Amino acid sequence: MRIRRMLDLSQDLYHNCPGTPDFDPPKLDYLAIGPRDGWKLERLTFTLHSGTHMDAPSHRNEFRTNLDEIPVERFQGKALYIPLAPAKQAGEPITPDDLAPYADRMDGETIVLLYTGWGEKRAWTTEWIDQSPFVNNEAARFLVRQGVRGVAIDHFSVGGTGDENEETHRILLGADIWIAEGLQLDCPELAEGDWHLFALPIKVRESSGAPARIVAVQYD
Repeated sequence: MRIRRMLDLSQDLYHNCPGTPDFDPPKLDYLAIGPRDGWKLERLTFTLHSGTHMDAPSHRNEFRTNLDEIPVERFQGKALYIPLAPAKQAGEPITPDDLAPYADRMDGETIVLLYTGWGEKRAWTTEWIDQSPFVNNEAARFLVRQGVRGVAIDHFSVGGTGDENEETHRILLGADIWIAEGLQLDCPELAEGDWHLFALPIKVRESSGAPARIVAVQYD
C-alpha cells in the first residue's frame, strides 16, 4: 500500500499569530542569527493550546487523562469530512441535524472534521474570534452516542466562545473524545474517497493539550 496523496491540515504557528484572546499570543525571539552567529536559533513562548492543537480530557479540571497518557494509536483514524461552509453562517450552531446525514459513517475509529470556513478567516478580528460556527451541546452528545474517536474544527474552540463552550468541551472530553482545534480544512478533496488522519501532538508530560501536526493521507 502506497501513499497517493497527503494533505497538511495544520495552521502556521508564528510570532503574534491569532488565537484565543484570553492569553498572550505566541512570542518568537531569535537567540542566534545565522549571518551574525553562524547558527539560527529561535525561542517560542506560547500556551500549549496555540495554533493547531489538541485537547485532552484534563483540559477540563474534573477529568484526569492527560494528552501524553492517551495511547498513540488513538491519534489516527478514519477521516470523516463534513463541509458546513458556506451554508453555516457566522455564530450559527452546528446541530445534530448537520451531523445526522453522516451518522452511518461514524464509529469508534472515526475522526470527524468540521469545515466551517473559519480557518481562512484567521486574523485578529471580531468575526474570527467571536462569530465562528460552533458545536452545540446537543451535537456534542450526538457525537458521543456515535462513539467517534476525535473531533476537529477549523477554529480555536470547538464550542465557540459563547455560553455553551464549556459544556461542549465537558461532553466530548468526558467521553474520552479528543478535540483538535485550529485546523485548516479548506480541502474539498477530503470529500472524495477514503482518507486516513494522523494527529500527532508534541509529547509534553502531564499536558492538557499540545500543538500538533495534523495530516490526511489517501492510499492507493
